[in-house]
Amino acid sequence: MISDLPRRATRVGLLLGLGCLVVVSCGSAHAGEESLLERDVLPILTKNCMGCHGGLKQEGGLDLRTMPSMLKGGESGPAIVKGSAAKSELWKQVASDNMPSGDDREKLSAADKSLIKAWIDAGMPTVSQRQKDVDTLLSGTKRHEPKRVAAAIDEHLGGFLKTAGLKPAAICDDAAFLRRAWLDLSGRVPTAEEAAKFLDSKDADRRAQLIDGLLGKPGFGKQFGRTWREWICPPELPSGGNAGTQPYAQAKALGDWMGRRLTEGASWAEITREILTVTGEIKKSPQVIFYSLVGEGGKTSADGTSRAVASLFMGVQLHCARCHDDPYRDWSQREHWGLAAFFGRSQGDFNKIEVGKGASKKPGEISIPGSAFKNSGQTVKAAFLRGATYEVKGADDLRPAFAKWLTTAENPFFARSLVNRVWFYLFARGIVNPIDDFRELNPPSHPGLIKMLAGEFAAAEFDVKHLFRCVCNSQAYQRTSRFVTGGDDRARQALTTAFGRMPMRLMTADMLFDSLKRAYGDEKLDLRTSSGDSTTGMAAPVGDAWLEFQRRFAINEEDATDFTHGVAQMLTMINHPRLLARSKALDAFQKKTPEAQVDATLEWLYLSTLSRRPSQLEASEAREFVKNSPDTNSAYDGVLWMLVNRSEFLLVR
Repeated sequence: MISDLPRRATRVGLLLGLGCLVVVSCGSAHAGEESLLERDVLPILTKNCMGCHGGLKQEGGLDLRTMPSMLKGGESGPAIVKGSAAKSELWKQVASDNMPSGDDREKLSAADKSLIKAWIDAGMPTVSQRQKDVDTLLSGTKRHEPKRVAAAIDEHLGGFLKTAGLKPAAICDDAAFLRRAWLDLSGRVPTAEEAAKFLDSKDADRRAQLIDGLLGKPGFGKQFGRTWREWICPPELPSGGNAGTQPYAQAKALGDWMGRRLTEGASWAEITREILTVTGEIKKSPQVIFYSLVGEGGKTSADGTSRAVASLFMGVQLHCARCHDDPYRDWSQREHWGLAAFFGRSQGDFNKIEVGKGASKKPGEISIPGSAFKNSGQTVKAAFLRGATYEVKGADDLRPAFAKWLTTAENPFFARSLVNRVWFYLFARGIVNPIDDFRELNPPSHPGLIKMLAGEFAAAEFDVKHLFRCVCNSQAYQRTSRFVTGGDDRARQALTTAFGRMPMRLMTADMLFDSLKRAYGDEKLDLRTSSGDSTTGMAAPVGDAWLEFQRRFAINEEDATDFTHGVAQMLTMINHPRLLARSKALDAFQKKTPEAQVDATLEWLYLSTLSRRPSQLEASEAREFVKNSPDTNSAYDGVLWMLVNRSEFLLVR
């Protein structure tokens, strides 16, 4: 995705994988204050140590990303002894300048060393230990009003920020909120008329009303459905094992189906059960495609389904447990294959799925294949994850029994998994990171918060719209993305990772495509190129208009600043003849308001693209440009082209 955002010194992917250790820093502990992990110590470790002892590499088996993993240590034993820096191997290595290792690595300053030592000697205190527990903020198992839940969210996060010595960012202005809400809840920017109506409203409750209005439109279901589709099968990449053979049209249909079911009022539990228990042909049941997308070579796979269901609907990773017990995540090989046994009698491809065939010769049992490293050939019985073995009662299809167990309010995995994904979707990172890696050594940054929201989601009978309504009404969601002038980079970054500021995000390819359609008034917008056209950075057209746009504008989800197709994206935006041509929406506006003066037309262009009115300086410069142009209409086209190529248009702020 095109952006003028600076590349970060520390990779976003690493920061997002820090789990419970939210990167919070005020530069140094205040005089007389206790050093805290999140505020003072973790930024030092992130900058200097995570390259060798983090998510991508763990030399000597040492992982410094979380408190439990620090205490566990590596091959040499515990890295830290609480209350004694002198007995802690980590401190010994830091004090002697052995860490960070390597001639090209800058050694820690005396100030940084003193913070680490003081923190260890104090017993390794954390912000979480010092803040009020959120569990008491909402009582019982009943569904609460969204604004009550939103207030509880803010009380919890406010306590965290206060304890860390951080001041949250201000609430964003109406224009920023308008655009953010439309993109998140509808997948596109508003029209000029929609934007003006909200910005001109004097209703004190206009933000809550906007949230309700967007959640009630089909656009919300469409956007959520395609987001889920991309989690299953990113359009720009082949799904695991399918080597680029997955049919994109059918994958898109899965997202469309999910959107329709949400629009019809289906709960997340209902949608999940309908996906997991589907049989028949894809032309009647689009969710059939799910099993093949997570399978192998276009075919269903009990093994692939087990891993996908665990990741997507339970928030846990069973990938390593396929072949052996996972020493880091504490999942056994038998647990993975016990889950796979529920899907062992289902077989199909991209077009259909039927029950009675498959990897399991006998219902409720499955053999570990020879491709596994350990226990090949052993028979495993169907068992609920962290639960009892399932007693088969003559049924050939065990999927309904599993789906029923999965989608109960008592299930420890189901509610929290979607809560975490929704939080990730809105804030660019989950309360647990990665979003599908809940485990003891990767606890939530705000355990009380996710527990509260999961309880609320279950009490609301897994109403997805209710969950979004609760979060979007919070001050946390409505804070500005702007940094306060002054302060060091670590302190500003701290505010983002502690949910005290809204991070800037790049539009997804779907958002950008639909927003361009809206800005140009062209629902059939086609940015495909002709063969050999080098002006847009691609040699030949691929697939249909949507698919080519997806492939060109999809971003690397690991790091929003690593652009997979940056040059092609830029060339498309600045050179494509369609984006240089007349806007059908502008034509319609001018026909509807032939008396519109230059200023009114320019305001309409800004509202259509940036969802705000131009500043005085912007209006003056644009007015001068139009007046000095030989052709007024061409000048307006030029202003529109300029606006859609601004980073402000491409970002969710």
